[in-house]
Amino acid sequence: MKLQDSVVAITGGGQGLGRAMAEYLAAKGVKLALIDLVPEKLDETAAACKEAGSEAKTYVCNVTQEDEVEKTFAAIVEDFGQLNGLVNNAGILRDGLLIKVKDGKITKRMELSQWQAVID
Repeated sequence: MKLQDSVVAITGGGQGLGRAMAEYLAAKGVKLALIDLVPEKLDETAAACKEAGSEAKTYVCNVTQEDEVEKTFAAIVEDFGQLNGLVNNAGILRDGLLIKVKDGKITKRMELSQWQAVID
């Protein structure tokens, strides 16, 4: 798969796993559309991607708001001329813990349906 010069949007791209994926893809020559709620984090990630030799543009967007998402992706296509991929990272990652314990007591258990998804 050729990644060089492709355009990929990353939701939650300003921090955490989104930033790590952005930096990895930047090193492969991918042009990045970074989407997040926190402008300062977006700017930091974009700077790191540019240091790696990639083009990166930032977009502040709340991905739970459909109208914002539509405007953001229209802007991405206008800015880059294309969009080849999406890393749909914002707000979808879970901690994956089977149980949570506080003060020696179980406070939360993973739901059976979530565990079944792990097994399947």
